[in-house]
Amino acid sequence: MDKSKDQIELEIKAQREALDRNLHELEAKAKAFTQWQTYFAKSPATMLGLAFGCGVVIAALSGNKKSIQRENSPRPPSPAYDQVQETWGNVKGALIGVAAMRLMDFVSELLPGFKEQIDLRESKNQV
Repeated sequence: MDKSKDQIELEIKAQREALDRNLHELEAKAKAFTQWQTYFAKSPATMLGLAFGCGVVIAALSGNKKSIQRENSPRPPSPAYDQVQETWGNVKGALIGVAAMRLMDFVSELLPGFKEQIDLRESKNQV
């Protein structure tokens, strides 16, 4: 038995409404995906670590003319100064390492399988 014209129209209307709801839900998810506030609300420590790490990298890349001049100028050897420089180097390395780990965790949450690919590449590089 054929469906009546009214039944077909009702089914089409119901499908359009369902598609409209799905489209609005997809738009909301896409907006949430592109807003940094969403990620900050989910994991503020990760985002702060990422921001700090980016700041350290930008500062290291931009450099400072005064520090370059100091490095090039002769200075008397000082064990205390060398120890401070070594400690600061260790702190910077640790902070960059923590920021890199947080970034990897953050990207792993966004992209399933990312962590496995990184582990696979690291194991290939160690061989």
